[in-house]
Amino acid sequence: MRDDGATAMPPRPAPFRPPPWEALSLVANFLDAASLAAASCVSTSWHAAFSADHLWERLCRCHYPSAVGLLPLSGSSVNPGDRRPSPHRGLFALFHAAASRGRSLPAPRLALTDVVFAVDLFAAGGKNTLSFAVNASDAGVKKAPGGVFQFAVDVTDRNAVAGPGEHWSVRWTAVRTGLGVAPAAIVMMDAKVKASRAGALGSGVRGEAWATEGLPAPGCGGGKLEAEVVVEVSGEERLVEKVRLGVLLDCRYVSVDEGLRYLQHFLL
Repeated sequence: MRDDGATAMPPRPAPFRPPPWEALSLVANFLDAASLAAASCVSTSWHAAFSADHLWERLCRCHYPSAVGLLPLSGSSVNPGDRRPSPHRGLFALFHAAASRGRSLPAPRLALTDVVFAVDLFAAGGKNTLSFAVNASDAGVKKAPGGVFQFAVDVTDRNAVAGPGEHWSVRWTAVRTGLGVAPAAIVMMDAKVKASRAGALGSGVRGEAWATEGLPAPGCGGGKLEAEVVVEVSGEERLVEKVRLGVLLDCRYVSVDEGLRYLQHFLL
């Protein structure tokens, strides 16, 4: 053996050999959907092994059995024009994407800045005592988790007196405004407010009276929504200090997004 200071070369590693075709097919039966999808991107041969339709059919029957009913004929695909070799993989992807999105509704296409609230208040004798129009985004929307569709407009500077009487009348109209769009409107409420609900008010004493009225259902149905208007007054003359506007469902205020989704049925 020579000992001339030369370093012996390490043995060369054996060249990598991909697993045989048979092994791929055996392993594929034990993989989940994510692993199958990743493995099918390795090479052409792996794609053929891990995209086999029977593998994805097994996953469809396991996770989304009703999806298989969309393929009434063996070898057919979801889309008649779809010629992919694995129609069950397309089915699995379709149902998995739907499940991943959950049941959350899309964001409303209408914003608070697109809506103006116009309110008219009439005394018992029919005289208009208060009228105002305010952008919904400036109407003091009440902040809560997610935001609720309830607004409070301070009108103390208007010196509006509701006056005595059995009922006051209130009309609340929501109007869509904006440059380049045709205006649209919906009457949210046109009802009588029972003045006695405010109670017997003395000087400086505050009270409130309110009214609710069912809202028209959007389209062919929907929940039983109600519009609510609350009039805050003070003193014997019933000076109007604040007007609150809101939309209720089953005695709770709906969220801002729910309220806007309702309005867009009529305003867009």
